[in-house]
Amino acid sequence: MNRFWGLALVLFLTLAAGHAAAAELFSVRCEGGAPARPYFATIDVDAKTVVLETPPINIETNFGINAHSGEIVSANDGKIEFMLRVYPGKIDLIFDRIKKTMTWPGFDDPTFRPTLTHQCSITPPRSILRFRVRDPIQHPISVRCEDAGYMYFTMDVASKQALFERGQEARGFRGEVTDASQDEVTLLMNFDVPRRIVWNRISKTITIESIAGDAARPRTVMHCEEVPGRTMIEIYRDPQR
Repeated sequence: MNRFWGLALVLFLTLAAGHAAAAELFSVRCEGGAPARPYFATIDVDAKTVVLETPPINIETNFGINAHSGEIVSANDGKIEFMLRVYPGKIDLIFDRIKKTMTWPGFDDPTFRPTLTHQCSITPPRSILRFRVRDPIQHPISVRCEDAGYMYFTMDVASKQALFERGQEARGFRGEVTDASQDEVTLLMNFDVPRRIVWNRISKTITIESIAGDAARPRTVMHCEEVPGRTMIEIYRDPQR
Protein backbone atom coordinates (compact mmCIF):
# COMPACT_ATOMS: atom_id res chain seq x y z
CA MET A 1 0.00 0.00 0.00
CA ASN A 2 2.82 2.43 0.88
CA ARG A 3 4.45 1.68 -2.45
CA PHE A 4 1.15 2.44 -4.23
CA TRP A 5 0.78 5.82 -2.54
CA GLY A 6 4.42 6.58 -3.28
CA LEU A 7 3.90 5.92 -6.97
CA ALA A 8 0.68 7.93 -6.94
CA LEU A 9 2.47 10.88 -5.34
CA VAL A 10 5.27 10.75 -7.93
CA LEU A 11 2.71 10.64 -10.74
CA PHE A 12 0.77 13.56 -9.26
CA LEU A 13 3.89 15.71 -8.90
CA THR A 14 4.98 14.88 -12.45
CA LEU A 15 1.61 15.83 -13.90
CA ALA A 16 1.44 18.99 -11.77
CA ALA A 17 4.89 20.05 -12.92
CA GLY A 18 3.96 19.43 -16.54
CA HIS A 19 0.79 21.48 -16.17
CA ALA A 20 2.67 24.33 -14.52
CA ALA A 21 5.20 24.39 -17.35
CA ALA A 22 2.48 24.36 -20.01
CA ALA A 23 0.58 27.18 -18.30
CA GLU A 24 3.62 29.41 -17.93
CA LEU A 25 3.42 32.93 -19.35
CA PHE A 26 6.36 33.22 -21.75
CA SER A 27 7.60 34.89 -24.93
CA VAL A 28 9.28 33.55 -28.04
CA ARG A 29 11.75 35.18 -30.42
CA CYS A 30 11.54 33.92 -34.00
CA GLU A 31 13.22 34.88 -37.26
CA GLY A 32 11.80 34.79 -40.76
CA GLY A 33 11.96 36.43 -44.14
CA ALA A 34 14.88 37.26 -46.43
CA PRO A 35 16.93 38.77 -45.02
CA ALA A 36 15.88 37.21 -41.71
CA ARG A 37 14.26 39.62 -39.27
CA PRO A 38 13.19 38.92 -35.69
CA TYR A 39 9.61 38.95 -34.46
CA PHE A 40 8.14 38.11 -31.07
CA ALA A 41 5.08 36.46 -29.54
CA THR A 42 4.02 36.61 -25.90
CA ILE A 43 1.79 33.70 -24.92
CA ASP A 44 -0.46 33.15 -21.89
CA VAL A 45 -1.89 29.64 -22.08
CA ASP A 46 -4.13 30.03 -19.01
CA ALA A 47 -5.74 33.21 -20.35
CA LYS A 48 -5.72 31.79 -23.91
CA THR A 49 -4.25 35.02 -25.23
CA VAL A 50 -1.35 35.90 -27.51
CA VAL A 51 0.29 39.15 -28.61
CA LEU A 52 2.54 39.02 -31.67
CA GLU A 53 4.99 41.80 -32.58
CA THR A 54 5.67 41.92 -36.32
CA PRO A 55 9.22 42.14 -37.74
CA PRO A 56 10.64 45.62 -38.30
CA ILE A 57 10.60 46.91 -41.87
CA ASN A 58 14.01 48.44 -41.20
CA ILE A 59 16.09 46.39 -38.77
CA GLU A 60 18.56 49.24 -38.24
CA THR A 61 15.97 51.78 -37.09
CA ASN A 62 13.42 49.27 -35.70
CA PHE A 63 10.77 51.01 -37.84
CA GLY A 64 7.56 49.25 -38.81
CA ILE A 65 6.80 47.05 -35.78
CA ASN A 66 3.13 46.50 -34.97
CA ALA A 67 1.34 44.39 -32.37
CA HIS A 68 -1.56 42.04 -33.08
CA SER A 69 -3.55 40.26 -30.41
CA GLY A 70 -5.28 36.91 -30.69
CA GLU A 71 -6.71 33.86 -28.99
CA ILE A 72 -5.32 30.38 -28.39
CA VAL A 73 -7.47 27.80 -30.17
CA SER A 74 -5.81 24.70 -28.70
CA ALA A 75 -2.77 23.69 -26.67
CA ASN A 76 -1.94 19.98 -26.89
CA ASP A 77 1.22 17.87 -27.09
CA GLY A 78 3.43 20.93 -26.87
CA LYS A 79 1.74 22.62 -29.84
CA ILE A 80 -0.04 25.93 -29.30
CA GLU A 81 -2.42 26.88 -32.11
CA PHE A 82 -3.62 30.45 -32.10
CA MET A 83 -5.51 32.92 -34.25
CA LEU A 84 -4.47 36.54 -34.75
CA ARG A 85 -6.93 39.31 -35.51
CA VAL A 86 -5.47 41.05 -38.57
CA TYR A 87 -7.56 43.40 -40.69
CA PRO A 88 -9.48 42.46 -42.75
CA GLY A 89 -9.44 38.86 -41.51
CA LYS A 90 -7.33 36.56 -39.40
CA ILE A 91 -4.11 34.53 -39.45
CA ASP A 92 -3.67 31.07 -37.91
CA LEU A 93 -0.27 30.09 -36.50
CA ILE A 94 1.20 27.13 -34.61
CA PHE A 95 4.02 27.34 -32.07
CA ASP A 96 5.71 24.02 -31.33
CA ARG A 97 7.20 24.31 -27.87
CA ILE A 98 9.18 21.06 -28.23
CA LYS A 99 10.74 21.81 -31.64
CA LYS A 100 10.82 25.56 -30.91
CA THR A 101 9.32 26.47 -34.27
CA MET A 102 6.59 28.83 -35.47
CA THR A 103 4.54 27.56 -38.41
CA TRP A 104 2.59 29.85 -40.72
CA PRO A 105 0.23 27.50 -42.60
CA GLY A 106 -0.01 28.15 -46.33
CA PHE A 107 -2.81 27.77 -48.83
CA ASP A 108 -3.72 24.44 -50.40
CA ASP A 109 -2.00 25.69 -53.52
CA PRO A 110 1.57 26.57 -52.38
CA THR A 111 2.01 28.76 -55.49
CA PHE A 112 0.34 31.60 -53.64
CA ARG A 113 1.56 31.11 -50.06
CA PRO A 114 3.56 28.05 -49.06
CA THR A 115 3.75 26.87 -45.47
CA LEU A 116 6.55 28.66 -43.60
CA THR A 117 8.37 27.33 -40.53
CA HIS A 118 10.66 29.60 -38.53
CA GLN A 119 13.12 28.71 -35.78
CA CYS A 120 12.44 30.31 -32.38
CA SER A 121 13.84 30.56 -28.88
CA ILE A 122 11.83 30.75 -25.67
CA THR A 123 12.46 33.78 -23.45
CA PRO A 124 10.99 35.26 -20.26
CA PRO A 125 7.80 37.31 -20.80
CA ARG A 126 8.63 40.51 -22.66
CA SER A 127 8.15 43.69 -20.66
CA ILE A 128 5.59 46.11 -22.04
CA LEU A 129 8.50 48.56 -22.19
CA ARG A 130 10.09 46.43 -24.95
CA PHE A 131 7.50 47.37 -27.56
CA ARG A 132 9.27 49.29 -30.37
CA VAL A 133 12.32 49.79 -28.13
CA ARG A 134 15.78 48.55 -29.11
CA ASP A 135 17.47 49.04 -25.72
CA PRO A 136 17.52 45.97 -23.42
CA ILE A 137 15.07 46.19 -20.52
CA GLN A 138 16.88 44.67 -17.55
CA HIS A 139 14.95 45.32 -14.34
CA PRO A 140 11.52 46.78 -15.08
CA ILE A 141 9.14 47.51 -12.22
CA SER A 142 5.45 48.32 -12.41
CA VAL A 143 3.45 50.40 -9.95
CA ARG A 144 -0.35 50.43 -9.68
CA CYS A 145 -2.28 53.38 -8.28
CA GLU A 146 -5.97 53.12 -7.46
CA ASP A 147 -6.91 56.82 -7.43
CA ALA A 148 -9.53 57.62 -10.10
CA GLY A 149 -9.46 54.04 -11.34
CA TYR A 150 -6.41 51.88 -11.87
CA MET A 151 -3.37 53.46 -13.47
CA TYR A 152 0.06 51.96 -13.99
CA PHE A 153 3.59 53.29 -14.23
CA THR A 154 6.24 50.92 -15.58
CA MET A 155 9.89 51.98 -15.46
CA ASP A 156 13.40 50.64 -16.02
CA VAL A 157 16.28 52.63 -14.54
CA ALA A 158 19.03 51.12 -16.71
CA SER A 159 17.41 51.92 -20.06
CA LYS A 160 15.64 55.03 -18.68
CA GLN A 161 12.38 53.86 -20.28
CA ALA A 162 9.01 54.65 -18.68
CA LEU A 163 5.39 54.06 -19.64
CA PHE A 164 2.08 55.24 -18.15
CA GLU A 165 -1.19 53.35 -18.68
CA ARG A 166 -4.58 54.39 -17.44
CA GLY A 167 -7.25 51.83 -16.49
CA GLN A 168 -9.90 50.73 -18.96
CA GLU A 169 -9.00 53.56 -21.30
CA ALA A 170 -5.65 51.78 -21.80
CA ARG A 171 -4.11 55.06 -22.92
CA GLY A 172 -0.35 54.85 -23.00
CA PHE A 173 2.16 57.68 -22.63
CA ARG A 174 5.92 57.28 -22.96
CA GLY A 175 8.44 58.97 -20.70
CA GLU A 176 11.94 58.65 -19.31
CA VAL A 177 13.70 58.05 -16.02
CA THR A 178 15.59 61.25 -15.17
CA ASP A 179 16.92 60.31 -11.72
CA ALA A 180 16.99 57.32 -9.38
CA SER A 181 18.14 56.47 -5.87
CA GLN A 182 17.57 53.53 -3.56
CA ASP A 183 14.23 54.92 -2.41
CA GLU A 184 13.00 57.10 -5.28
CA VAL A 185 12.67 57.08 -9.05
CA THR A 186 11.95 60.33 -10.90
CA LEU A 187 10.21 60.31 -14.27
CA LEU A 188 9.43 62.90 -16.90
CA MET A 189 6.23 61.77 -18.60
CA ASN A 190 5.17 63.02 -22.02
CA PHE A 191 1.54 63.80 -21.25
CA ASP A 192 -0.22 66.59 -23.17
CA VAL A 193 2.04 68.75 -21.00
CA PRO A 194 5.29 67.15 -19.69
CA ARG A 195 4.96 66.31 -15.98
CA ARG A 196 7.54 65.35 -13.36
CA ILE A 197 6.60 62.15 -11.50
CA VAL A 198 8.26 60.71 -8.39
CA TRP A 199 7.82 57.10 -7.19
CA ASN A 200 8.78 56.69 -3.53
CA ARG A 201 9.30 53.08 -2.47
CA ILE A 202 9.24 53.85 1.26
CA SER A 203 5.99 55.85 1.43
CA LYS A 204 4.52 53.87 -1.52
CA THR A 205 3.38 57.03 -3.23
CA ILE A 206 3.42 58.50 -6.69
CA THR A 207 3.72 62.29 -6.69
CA ILE A 208 2.74 64.23 -9.78
CA GLU A 209 4.36 67.63 -9.49
CA SER A 210 2.37 70.78 -10.23
CA ILE A 211 2.89 73.07 -13.21
CA ALA A 212 3.65 76.62 -12.18
CA GLY A 213 0.81 79.01 -12.95
CA ASP A 214 -1.61 76.25 -13.98
CA ALA A 215 -4.33 75.78 -11.36
CA ALA A 216 -5.79 72.88 -13.36
CA ARG A 217 -2.63 70.84 -12.76
CA PRO A 218 -1.86 70.98 -9.03
CA ARG A 219 0.57 68.75 -7.15
CA THR A 220 -1.05 65.35 -6.60
CA VAL A 221 -0.01 62.49 -4.31
CA MET A 222 -1.44 59.00 -4.79
CA HIS A 223 -0.98 55.85 -2.72
CA CYS A 224 0.35 53.05 -4.95
CA GLU A 225 1.87 49.60 -4.75
CA GLU A 226 4.45 47.66 -6.71
CA VAL A 227 2.90 44.85 -8.75
CA PRO A 228 4.24 42.13 -11.07
CA GLY A 229 5.88 43.70 -14.10
CA ARG A 230 3.51 44.53 -16.92
CA THR A 231 4.19 42.40 -20.00
CA MET A 232 3.36 42.63 -23.69
CA ILE A 233 0.25 40.52 -23.05
CA GLU A 234 -1.39 43.71 -21.71
CA ILE A 235 -1.64 44.97 -25.30
CA TYR A 236 -4.18 42.18 -25.79
CA ARG A 237 -6.63 44.41 -23.96
CA ASP A 238 -6.01 47.25 -26.40
CA PRO A 239 -4.81 45.99 -29.80
CA GLN A 240 -4.90 49.54 -31.24
CA ARG A 241 -2.35 50.96 -28.77
